[in-house]
Amino acid sequence: MRIHLFTTDPSGLQLENMLPSGVELSCVIIPQNRRRSEKVANVVELCRKSNIEVFEHKRGEVLPNTLPIAERAISWLYSQIISKKDLERYPRGILNMHGGKIPDYRGASVMQWQIINDEKELGITWHEIVEEVDAGPIWAETAIPIKEYATAFELRNDMIHAGVTLFKKAWLNSTSKNFIPRKPDLRTGRVWPNRQPKDGFLTSEFTAREFRNTVRALSPPWPPATIEIGGKIVAINSVSNMPAHDRIPHKTADGETLYLDIYDVGAQ
Repeated sequence: MRIHLFTTDPSGLQLENMLPSGVELSCVIIPQNRRRSEKVANVVELCRKSNIEVFEHKRGEVLPNTLPIAERAISWLYSQIISKKDLERYPRGILNMHGGKIPDYRGASVMQWQIINDEKELGITWHEIVEEVDAGPIWAETAIPIKEYATAFELRNDMIHAGVTLFKKAWLNSTSKNFIPRKPDLRTGRVWPNRQPKDGFLTSEFTAREFRNTVRALSPPWPPATIEIGGKIVAINSVSNMPAHDRIPHKTADGETLYLDIYDVGAQ
């Protein structure tokens, strides 16, 4: 069997070494609009060293006709919608890793939303891609703890490790004639939107926990949480319970005083 890999992250290439005998990765597909990002550039360089052909997927368009034929595909931390026409290209489907519990956390930016919403666990779900968002059969799933003070960047590393570890089970289940996948009940849960700058804007209406969760959910390299101070919108690097000469005090909705390490957004 020949397969394609859709990815934006070098960690996706670890999956090639976990494929069973007789399964060959024939090419890697990257989103064209992120071609110049550091992560995607690293994917391209690793593929070059391994003699793996790379194809660009233009946003809003179908895949190029020059792609080698493949029966199946894997989607790993991929950032673009795969059209219905392209889904039909793969007779054995596309296996996708989703960093959220399904159906509770379908859609985009769900890792950040789970931190912001004070969830205690992050879902790791390998499922089949179908036209409806995160609605396909689930082949393997688990959850990892969201540590109280972990940033999104730290949690992402844990998610990648758990997703890679679970891949073999997902592949075996999805190719087994006897395994019955779980079909998500779409009457529950919701589709979360891609995070917008307004979602990270903090005010005095936020409790201390809501404030901390939002700041750590929007850690670098993602756009930061912001707040208005002295008529200016500034970004928040970190939050502390302890005052310091360079920290700005902020009183939360539940009466707690937090001390903010900030910087001018326009200066970045």
